[in-house]
Amino acid sequence: MSKKTTYLLGILFTIVIGSILYWLSNCNRCENTTLNANTNIPIDATTVSEYLNPFSISGADFDIGTSENFKFNTSGHTILAPIPEGLDTPIEKLKNYLSQNPSKVLKVMGYFKGDESNTSSFGDLGMARAEAIKKQLSTRGISVDKILTSGVMNEGLRPDASGVLHGPYALLLDDDLSKRDAALKNALLASPTLLNFELGKYTISNRDLKKSALGDLADYLNAYENRSCTIVGHCDSDGSAKFNMGLGQRRADFTKSQLLKLNVEAHKVKTESKGESAPIATNNTLAGKAKNRRTDVIIN
Repeated sequence: MSKKTTYLLGILFTIVIGSILYWLSNCNRCENTTLNANTNIPIDATTVSEYLNPFSISGADFDIGTSENFKFNTSGHTILAPIPEGLDTPIEKLKNYLSQNPSKVLKVMGYFKGDESNTSSFGDLGMARAEAIKKQLSTRGISVDKILTSGVMNEGLRPDASGVLHGPYALLLDDDLSKRDAALKNALLASPTLLNFELGKYTISNRDLKKSALGDLADYLNAYENRSCTIVGHCDSDGSAKFNMGLGQRRADFTKSQLLKLNVEAHKVKTESKGESAPIATNNTLAGKAKNRRTDVIIN
């Protein structure tokens, strides 16, 4: 092999070795970059807000100024102690606002996830949490008549690493709907029949339910804690008096079950049956019998 050939082979070998070392160096740098990207994720406000929700009030025209909030355990309906001192000032501002604005009310919408266990006496965990907050606010001097509660399913709830939910609810300042409630009550008193039933039946279709006044009754009952009603089941004269008494009760119980689905608390709704003893139309015609197969509401 000539010296020239040896010299050229040496240059080629140097180029190859240099390329390999350069490639390995870049791969290590890429691997380190990827590793850092996966392990050094900054905890910014967006990441924290996935489970840390600051105390806020929609519709408020005053500064809140706190990142604290009421906390609940997952599947819990009792506010965790100690309650942060940072909530004292915004709650005091809220109390003063409601005192100075008598046309306003506070809506408390408690959130819950479908897979949480509800051990409270309320129809859902969200309502239980809303009522717990209502009770806490009332101890701070806010009138319970100024606080409306409801439960709302929210599958976006995120507990922290300890299973604690930070602020699983929403607060909204809204206009007092007492005039609307008075109109709802007057309408229910004028037309107390809620549902009509087919012969021998004690359930009705979802389509007919949507056409009924159940939603208005639920809104009225949910507006304040001290409101309640009695659902009375009625029948036409077909069948025995004993059978119709039981059928009327089943109709009343079915109507109550639909109200509970609209977040009405069970203790607000009593049921009874009058069977065939209180018709509102003649039982001598099919049209009259259809009117008598019904449930009526009595506002207590």
